[in-house]
Amino acid sequence: MGLLDKLIQEGAKIIEENVSPEDKEKVGEFLTNLKDGIGDLAGELKDKVGDINLEELKGALNAEKSSESSYDESYFEEDPTDTRTCKEKILGVLKSEFPEYEAREEVSPRELGGTGKFMDYSILVSKDGAPKLAIMLIGKTTASHREYRWSREFAESKGIPFINFIHFYPNKIDYITQRLHKYL
Repeated sequence: MGLLDKLIQEGAKIIEENVSPEDKEKVGEFLTNLKDGIGDLAGELKDKVGDINLEELKGALNAEKSSESSYDESYFEEDPTDTRTCKEKILGVLKSEFPEYEAREEVSPRELGGTGKFMDYSILVSKDGAPKLAIMLIGKTTASHREYRWSREFAESKGIPFINFIHFYPNKIDYITQRLHKYL
């Protein structure tokens, strides 16, 4: 018995216990049509794709996933020799890797023309006076605050890329550099 047959059999048991006698026939017809439709779809796919080796497909998908991922566990390992705060590390990377940019700390979106109550951008990166990146250092619940959301939405409405760094993570220099190069 295939997976589809098992699912339909379980569904039939649930229906038997919970559906009125007059509706059981209609539901039974529906399940039969559903099974036939899925069978037809599977047949069409097989005709178009041919026989599918599921193990080869899983292997290809896993290889694709791992080659696309920029996740590197070493980014999140503690470096006991670097005791700087996340903000200090970001400012250091900006100074060394992006000397043509200006970095200002604790900038209110109101300075950029926003009206309302906002959370300040931890770091606003500009070039020639034009904002190029808003960086927010966040904690566990920061993203759930309205003021945070309004600041993020304001930056996005002005076409300013907006990124976060979780301040209590290690945020190694390689990780910070990679992320900043992605946006600047």
